[in-house]
Amino acid sequence: MSSERLGLEEELKKDRQSLKDDPENIELANRYWRNLGRGDYRCGRHVIEAYREAALASSAGGAALASAYRELFLVSGEGPRPVDFDTRLVEALKSYIPDIPEAERTDIRWVLQTIAAI
Repeated sequence: MSSERLGLEEELKKDRQSLKDDPENIELANRYWRNLGRGDYRCGRHVIEAYREAALASSAGGAALASAYRELFLVSGEGPRPVDFDTRLVEALKSYIPDIPEAERTDIRWVLQTIAAI
């Protein structure tokens, strides 16, 4: 494995630990998501891993989760899967729709429609 790849693996390990310590921190989630993209590792499981707790905590977190899924879909064709969304997460996302800007609302609606939750 190249030294660049090893360095990225180490960064991802640190990012995962940081998210475990502060799971609602959107900036940490964004950093983890960007670093995953550097190694072309991203998948839906990573969106949930990075953003779930932030999405449960705030509309900004919900918007970040939806935006990451939209980005993943545009790059790879992989969209949200119903199995990754429990009732608590679905209800949180639904509750944010009336109070957020249209662009964020569109992404959240797209996620919810894709998983057949609305």
